[in-house]
Amino acid sequence: MTQPFSGATAPRRGWKTFARFLTLGLSLAAGGSALAQQEEPIPEEKVYSEKILEEGEGWQLKNISGYAVDDKGEYYSKDVYTLTGKDAAYRVPVVPNLQEELAADAAASEGDTVYIIDKFIADEIAIAQEKGELTEALKAIAEPLDEEGKTMGKMGPFGSCSDQLITKSKSLNLNTPISTSTNLGGGFSGTLSATGNLSGSATGEVQMRLKRTKVFWVCIPYSVKFGHARAWGNATVGYGATVSGTINYAYAWQTQIAKPGLGSLNFFIGPIPVHIGFNLPINLGLNVNASVTGTVTYNSNQNTTGSFDYTCSLSSCSGWANFNSPTSSPQPLTASISGRVYPSVWAQVAVRAYLYSEWLAYAQVGVRPYLYGDLWGYYGTTCGDGDGDGINETVSALTLDLDWQLFVTAQAAAFGGNPAQWNNLWSTSRKHIKFWDIPSGGSSALRPILTGPSSLLVNATGNYNSRMRPCWPYSDTINYQLAWGDSTSTSFSAAPATITTKSKAWTSTGAKTVALTALSDSHGRQLSATTSRSVQVNYPAGTWTPWFNRDTPSGTGDSELLSDFLAQAFPVCSNPVAIECQTTSGVNWSSTGQVYSCTLAGGSCTNSQQSNGTCLDYQVRFLCP
Repeated sequence: MTQPFSGATAPRRGWKTFARFLTLGLSLAAGGSALAQQEEPIPEEKVYSEKILEEGEGWQLKNISGYAVDDKGEYYSKDVYTLTGKDAAYRVPVVPNLQEELAADAAASEGDTVYIIDKFIADEIAIAQEKGELTEALKAIAEPLDEEGKTMGKMGPFGSCSDQLITKSKSLNLNTPISTSTNLGGGFSGTLSATGNLSGSATGEVQMRLKRTKVFWVCIPYSVKFGHARAWGNATVGYGATVSGTINYAYAWQTQIAKPGLGSLNFFIGPIPVHIGFNLPINLGLNVNASVTGTVTYNSNQNTTGSFDYTCSLSSCSGWANFNSPTSSPQPLTASISGRVYPSVWAQVAVRAYLYSEWLAYAQVGVRPYLYGDLWGYYGTTCGDGDGDGINETVSALTLDLDWQLFVTAQAAAFGGNPAQWNNLWSTSRKHIKFWDIPSGGSSALRPILTGPSSLLVNATGNYNSRMRPCWPYSDTINYQLAWGDSTSTSFSAAPATITTKSKAWTSTGAKTVALTALSDSHGRQLSATTSRSVQVNYPAGTWTPWFNRDTPSGTGDSELLSDFLAQAFPVCSNPVAIECQTTSGVNWSSTGQVYSCTLAGGSCTNSQQSNGTCLDYQVRFLCP
């Protein structure tokens, strides 16, 4: 490539701002039965706090304290074990039967599990087993065995202690402005900026299991297990992007730009205090793949609406979503490029629910809209012979193709581990937004190749071949129209690299303008790029033309000259070898008695030279070589 082709309003070289989300909005209007919470005006730092006292592989002993604001502000301070998985259950320092119960439960669970054990209760169970009777503390929280363990309405020695499901939900009010700007770094010169706003409401829900163990003839609640998190509601997602900059290598970047809190709940499940919180992590990402250096500036605003309802555990996510196609208002753009660059920007907004802290266990559901950019530039002489004259033309191109797609995502993690991610729980189809041919006169490299004979005899068939130029970067089927220059045309579709042959025989002579137009492609790109060529249709050698009569004997006389026929595209050869002249009634000019000139230049008659002052109406024909 000898040089990059630039649009008339291309920005100056050098990195300016590679990606900027201009508008980003998420509105959630949720239904469902959320528990009404009457929160006390307690300082946030006193609502919940924790401190690690001891830890081992897969488990920690923490002191947790705070105010159970949904239970009349009761203050608590307790030591609890937190653990995850079967192996950790055998390591946590509690009595063996509790270890075995937790290990069996973890083995039967799918994926990661997180448990919270009240240390005081675990210690009391150890004391009771040693003494052979319940302690006073255990008697205070003892519960009857399940139904099969009851006999005549009294406690019995048989039966079990099943888990109890506990569900807590909270209405989440969203009103969060977003504004960020950061240096991308990593040897990449430029910044990424984002602005927007989120407003509306949603419902977040957390389900837990209260685990109970059988001690003598009663059930003792001793542990809480994280079950799932759920978020549901209706959403309006509005976003846009502006991209400007230079790059010549692959680059991927993402970061969390904000995480506003959405409130928390402190409550007791049996004797165990539980803290669950909600927040709104907002992530921004940029993916670029480039073959050579280029710049682009574009912006496009998209808006879509829909609904969602997803439930996520630490190992799986299920539910449904439905979003419509976006309405768009794409803006003009400028660019300068030699090669091909794919700048794609995305934003993700998610509702996250966590147990005690995000490090211990969390799950989230998010919405991630993408804008896929595809910038193509070309300048050179290696992109084919468009008009079939045997010489490759110098052609140029500068285009941008923009697509949109929305994904519903999810993420979950436990004990500070790497999060499980589901980046495509549900997605819309990929929608084409717009194709820009940026130069004011259009890109010449978009004009297709048209080859075939430049001259034909009348009624002889000529074969004309069509295809896109070899530098055309896309593989989608092209829709063509081939106009033959005689008010007829042929429409067809073909792969851009496929040579398609169409045949034509003209029934009249003369210069014909054949025009091949690439109209559009199956992806939705509107091209309207045309290649034209002239085809001369002649009579066979030694053939007389039809009789021509282009003039009447009005004015100064009757003139049927070869130069006039050629200028007016009559089907006549430019170098005839003979001519015949006669009146329109068939009388040879030499038999009319009028003064008349009949030469290879044509026939002519002047009114003033005639005895009656008026020429007859003449016609002529030519013999072509």
